Amino acid sequence: MSSESPDPFPSQHRILTGSLMGGLVVLGLALSFVLPTDEAPAAWVPLAQIVAGVAVHLTLEAIGYRTVPLDPSVDDDQAAAQAKVRYQTGMILRFAICEAVAIASIGLAFVLPEGGFLVYAVGALVSLVLMGVHVWPWARPVGKSADALEASGQPSGLREAFGLASPGPIQRL
Repeated sequence: MSSESPDPFPSQHRILTGSLMGGLVVLGLALSFVLPTDEAPAAWVPLAQIVAGVAVHLTLEAIGYRTVPLDPSVDDDQAAAQAKVRYQTGMILRFAICEAVAIASIGLAFVLPEGGFLVYAVGALVSLVLMGVHVWPWARPVGKSADALEASGQPSGLREAFGLASPGPIQRL
């Protein structure tokens, strides 16, 4: 029986991400009391929100996972600690960028003459999908972050911290 306790890092990040994503739902609940719920927005509004979501996705693909690679001269424990801090910093940045669609939708919901709550709901849904892809700690964002951190050859231990499989050696045919 091991006396070591499991690393709290993965569960802390799942709780943090879930709380941040849940904030959009709570905000939606509050907005449902002050915005009209029986209006439909003009067709261009949800289309613009989806286009904004695609733009955010492409932006995050281009710059959302950039980070300074780990220094190969540090030991594995230091590298793992630095990787966790850099991952969390990148995750919060990606969250803020994903949330922009929902935040802009709040303003639109109050300014546009029609649409009310549905304007926010569509924007929040777009943001939540983006967060599911880029923020929730699953194989894709953790792997992309680990790849950036390990670009200099120093293992980050990030995948292992989240219980994900390490990429195997590349086989060439």
